[in-house]
Amino acid sequence: MKKNYGRFIALFLYMCILSVIIYNSYDVTYAEDIQTTAQSYVLIESETCRILKDHNSSQELPMGTMNKLMTILLAAEAINEGKLSFDQELTASATANSSKGATIWLMTGEKMNVRDLIKGLIIGNANDAAVVFAEALGGDTVSFVEDMNRRADELGMKNTIFTAPGGVDDENQHTTSYDMALLTREVVKYDFLKEIMTTWLDYVRDGKTELVNENNLVRSYNGILGVKACHSEKFGYSLAAAAERNGETYIAVVLCCEDKDERFSVGKKLLNTGFSVYKTIIPGFSGEHMMPLKVRHGTDSAVETEAAYLPPLVIPKGSEGKMETIIFLPEYIDAPLKKGQCVGTIGFYAEETLLYETPLVTVSSVGKNTFLKSFKKIIVKMFK
Repeated sequence: MKKNYGRFIALFLYMCILSVIIYNSYDVTYAEDIQTTAQSYVLIESETCRILKDHNSSQELPMGTMNKLMTILLAAEAINEGKLSFDQELTASATANSSKGATIWLMTGEKMNVRDLIKGLIIGNANDAAVVFAEALGGDTVSFVEDMNRRADELGMKNTIFTAPGGVDDENQHTTSYDMALLTREVVKYDFLKEIMTTWLDYVRDGKTELVNENNLVRSYNGILGVKACHSEKFGYSLAAAAERNGETYIAVVLCCEDKDERFSVGKKLLNTGFSVYKTIIPGFSGEHMMPLKVRHGTDSAVETEAAYLPPLVIPKGSEGKMETIIFLPEYIDAPLKKGQCVGTIGFYAEETLLYETPLVTVSSVGKNTFLKSFKKIIVKMFK
């Protein structure tokens, strides 16, 4: 019996490893064809972070002014936590005033409320607004950059290093399209940013300063949530875009295009692929699959099991009817058992491709039976 149980454990571990390999390799190639000069791009589904289409998505590249996405995120988190408010006024320093590149021409000592600074940062790509937020939240730009890198690490951006809060052509500052997709995913969680991120034309200083959004997709793409288009003289044109339709959100990131319009055409093709080719489902299975697992030498003769975790799955449209559920459970298991103890696995397949596998765990504990417990049961039955 111990030999059979050992074989089951070996099979279980093998299936866990196999599921990771197969799931990560599962892809669909019948999507819009993409010919581009972009050095990297990626399409992910927002909830699962699954890569659906990519080109060099893990290649480290200079990010140029795309770094302001992290500044936007940290500002949004500060607003959400009550550390900043939209009406609160911040003061521009001499450092902010000396910012190069895209700016909203903040003068040393000038005060501007957080709402307008956010508009300047998102719509106007303003480097001086980025410095104002860095100094307000971090005390100085050096400490704020440390916060940027700390947050990147928390988000799993393993191949990203920030060196400044605003746009600089620094080759030491690099990222990947996948890392930027993870960052974009976090930014679009803040609904109070959506109105600003999807605005094409706006003003600050009571209409005296015009802001024009570089992200052309906000003018025409159905379901667009933003997020950021930018360019660098040295590193070309880039885009991070997110769109939501019918409860599904897809994120496209395009890095280092040679042409300013190409990033938008590539971004649209990627988003179109998400909405036209894929759909998100919650895997399910009927109760009849889940027969109680027999328990030997236990205070109970059987124990109920359940899936440890059932996440959403991204699958090609039309493949729902081809999905199959396969359960791996031993014929029996020996007591004692703890609640939540792993006893098997359940796998979800599309045709022969394993999409996801999760452990099956016990719903309750089962103690080990003893002579005293058995004798007590017999006595109770005798006097019923």
